Amino acid sequence: MKPTIQTTAVLIAIALASVAVANLETAQSASQVEVADCIVRFASELKVPALETGLIEELKVKQNDMVTARDQIARLDDQTLLKRRRAAALELEAAMSDAADDSELQYAKTARDEAEAELAMSKSSQKDFRGVIPETYLTKLRLAVERGKLEIAQAELRKKRAVMESEVRQAEVSLIDDQLSKLHAESRISGVVLNLSHSAGEWINKGETIATIGQIDRLHVHALVDSKDLSPAICKGLPVSVRWNASSTGQLRALRGNVLSVDPQMLPNGVFRLHAEIQNENVGGDSGGWVLMPGMEVQMTIYVSAATARSANGTSIR
Repeated sequence: MKPTIQTTAVLIAIALASVAVANLETAQSASQVEVADCIVRFASELKVPALETGLIEELKVKQNDMVTARDQIARLDDQTLLKRRRAAALELEAAMSDAADDSELQYAKTARDEAEAELAMSKSSQKDFRGVIPETYLTKLRLAVERGKLEIAQAELRKKRAVMESEVRQAEVSLIDDQLSKLHAESRISGVVLNLSHSAGEWINKGETIATIGQIDRLHVHALVDSKDLSPAICKGLPVSVRWNASSTGQLRALRGNVLSVDPQMLPNGVFRLHAEIQNENVGGDSGGWVLMPGMEVQMTIYVSAATARSANGTSIR
């Protein structure tokens, strides 16, 4: 029995619906692009400079040592500054003692109160027995009261200056502490000591490099990706993972990160270079506890959502 035109139309509609459902399911799922051509490098290589000119008294690290942020790398000769600080600290202690001492002010207030009391008594006696207290004596007492007030003002002014002097001495100590801190070169990142440019006992000028530190808590993975598999226009910000087998145990390890950037220049055969940043993991033990090290062989997976793929103006992901 030959199929009717109506039956044929129904079959075509079912086939088209099946294709549409399959395409929708594919679009809703996440696509993955596997990349094998990867190189792991330090996220950055920080040069630790000398912040002052002087003699390197001590190097705190050796080449290939692991360091964490704020670890001391080197110490310049600080003996002269330490002596200056001890002297400044003693001067500060004396200034603070003077600022806290209010005995002079209390003495001046007591003298004024005594003069005022004697003047009041003399006035009372003069009122009860006119002429018994000479006027010159009363004038002398009034002047004693005024002198007491002036001595209080002077004592208050000297105390204020003593407080200001203590603040100046504190600033001098803080300035010396700041200079001392500049004689202690520190790493600003966690990483590994790649190179030491000077040795202990050498003279170094301000701004010269003491050591170079490779950042290890974050690593960069540089990969070559085929544009047939993934469009470079949608790569930035995509999540990625890298995986490898641990050399000591053979255990499969993995870390996650994101695509940082894509080179604007295409390479031969439609290949482009992609750069991703990976958050490293510290588990303690050998190599400072970092599970991934620069130079290790890894494979990377780039995760591309269907929504991202659709936004690429029809660019396909195979």
